[in-house]
Amino acid sequence: MSTFAEATSLTAVSADGEGRTFSWEVPDGWQQGRGAYGGLPIGAMVSSVEQTDTDRPVRSVSLQLAGPALVGSHTVRVRPIRVGSRMSTWAVSVEADEGLVATAAVITGVARSRDEDADAPMGEGMPAAPPSDQVRVVDTPPPFPTFTQHLSFAPISGLPLSGGTPETTGWVRFREPVRPTAASLLALADGWYTATLIPMRELRPIATVNFAATLLVDPSTLDAEEPLLHHGLVTATRDGFASEQRRLWTADGRLAVDNLQTMAIG
Repeated sequence: MSTFAEATSLTAVSADGEGRTFSWEVPDGWQQGRGAYGGLPIGAMVSSVEQTDTDRPVRSVSLQLAGPALVGSHTVRVRPIRVGSRMSTWAVSVEADEGLVATAAVITGVARSRDEDADAPMGEGMPAAPPSDQVRVVDTPPPFPTFTQHLSFAPISGLPLSGGTPETTGWVRFREPVRPTAASLLALADGWYTATLIPMRELRPIATVNFAATLLVDPSTLDAEEPLLHHGLVTATRDGFASEQRRLWTADGRLAVDNLQTMAIG
């Protein structure tokens, strides 16, 4: 069974003034439906930028998941949109024989402030939650998607098909510890089940079609074996599309990832 790092491993194919090209093999065992769960192409795209711009950390991403990443060979392309003195924007695509799988704009940038006050949390703080070692990790047999075997879920509130408000909280991490990187943290934001499932009475097909996120911690400050607190809330739905706010918090109360997703509901 492959680890997340192995499942998103890229092989450099070419590099020139227009960017870099990598090959990527999507492994079996990470599916959500026909294709890999969204965290895999998200992780591969972000990793391609981390390997291309090694001087500036990833700050934010905006991705469109156009089609399923099926088991097999894919090509990941990275090209600069603009390289500035302090910030760069990169265009990334994932392609397969079947066509375009995903596209992304990824922003990298140097630290713009050393003022501690500028890094203070704003708005709502971390939701109240018991420590992770006091919350039971649940099994995820079928009908849970195949990829869930790779993640550890410890739900606190908001279970699928339970009725009530579309809001959920719980501790999550990769079962096989993964060195925290921008790629792994942003992928983990897509790991928890969508809060759209909570008020439903029966399972329906649901897919993330747009994923925008800001990375707000230095991944090197995190422990690979420590879970993050996931909080997900559906803010509105219309015509079979839902807007879901997702956040990942560290155990010491830092907001790690602020994520907004658009869900298509079948």
